[in-house]
Amino acid sequence: MTWTQTPIARDQAGAEPAVGPLDRLTLRERRALATRLTYRLVAHVLRPANAEAVERQVAFVRSESLVPVSDVDPERYDTVTRDCAVDMLVHAGPREAGGSLVRRLLGEESPSVPADAGTAPAGLDVDDAERALLEQWRDGGVLGHFIVTDLVDEHAVLHNLEDDLEYRVYTGRSEIRSIALVPGLPLSGRVLPVGAAWIFADTPSVFSPSTIVDVVRGVVGLLASTPCPAYRNPRTLARARELVADHHRAFCDLFGDVLVEGTATHVMDAFMRFKDRIGSPAEEFALLPALRDERWLPDDAADPDDAGFALVHHPVKGLRLLDWYGQLREVHTAPLEPWKPQRLAQVLDDPDVPSWVLALLAERHPDHLDALYRAASGRPGLAWERDGAALLRDREPASGRDEPGLVMASSIMGRVLPPEWPQPDGL
Repeated sequence: MTWTQTPIARDQAGAEPAVGPLDRLTLRERRALATRLTYRLVAHVLRPANAEAVERQVAFVRSESLVPVSDVDPERYDTVTRDCAVDMLVHAGPREAGGSLVRRLLGEESPSVPADAGTAPAGLDVDDAERALLEQWRDGGVLGHFIVTDLVDEHAVLHNLEDDLEYRVYTGRSEIRSIALVPGLPLSGRVLPVGAAWIFADTPSVFSPSTIVDVVRGVVGLLASTPCPAYRNPRTLARARELVADHHRAFCDLFGDVLVEGTATHVMDAFMRFKDRIGSPAEEFALLPALRDERWLPDDAADPDDAGFALVHHPVKGLRLLDWYGQLREVHTAPLEPWKPQRLAQVLDDPDVPSWVLALLAERHPDHLDALYRAASGRPGLAWERDGAALLRDREPASGRDEPGLVMASSIMGRVLPPEWPQPDGL
């Protein structure tokens, strides 16, 4: 879309826009204010009164780490872990309850704090300009993996591998000056908006350019998360929606249904036929969080005659391989036996089972839904027609997001891996 600037006569113009507290400051003054504010937020989290909350968050970060402690320097590992825990408390909230320090300063209630106790952190006051910055930081800024593409004056231009967007980033709380970030350098960290520019919320993790393939692999894995970071880019989101819709029509045209059920061999054959129909090579897109590639199909250990498999395509969420579909279908069909609610209860607690699959099963097998879901959920008065949708939303809050299960990866692959570099397996 091209925008054409059209002059407006003074007598036609409306009232002058309100001038906010940040509008009176230059970019340099805003950056300085934002940097001071980030230091104050971290200092508040590190007060002795918050020591227990910090240690709980450190323990959580350690429990979630995929890096063996034996593979890294213990002192460096402790520092990085604590920095990550503090960053989460400031911008994401504690693991057990949510409610980041930023949101509490904005007066938003935290589930861990009684409503009548108030949520404003004691001893931390902000002025109008700082509050305006906090409004921009409400959602945590952008936590991502970047490649340095350019250095301009006092800032670095970073290309975000997750959303394929450019960020003009100044030093902020980073101990690495922007001018020291050479083009081609991969790094990860949180950046915070300051008007049209950004600052580092902390010192980013810097990787060797030789590890770029591993960085890309990690990024592609992150694109399965909800909300998907790639969809911060509206072009990517729009294209992904178009592709999922096209693929859904192709799937239904090919198989006459949204679901193909059968043996492992039959499902594998169906997937290969579908892949041939849509004609999309692996470098053009990645199916996430769906099949991703052939490795997610039944492996050699699967019984080729096992009829428990299914391939299903959702009009928004995309393609999914289900290796437990046969048993779950049996759970939903009559008669209602004692083992069925017990099995369904396990499924309801399993985040890997999409709610839309349960909705599809309920639609196709309505025989004893009320009794089945009452027993499985522990809700005696549940009526599926009235309460089923709410139950599924409660178990998977992200299920209502209008985000495709298809994540574009072409721009990431093309940007990060030059043609002369070997393509990593599975990407």
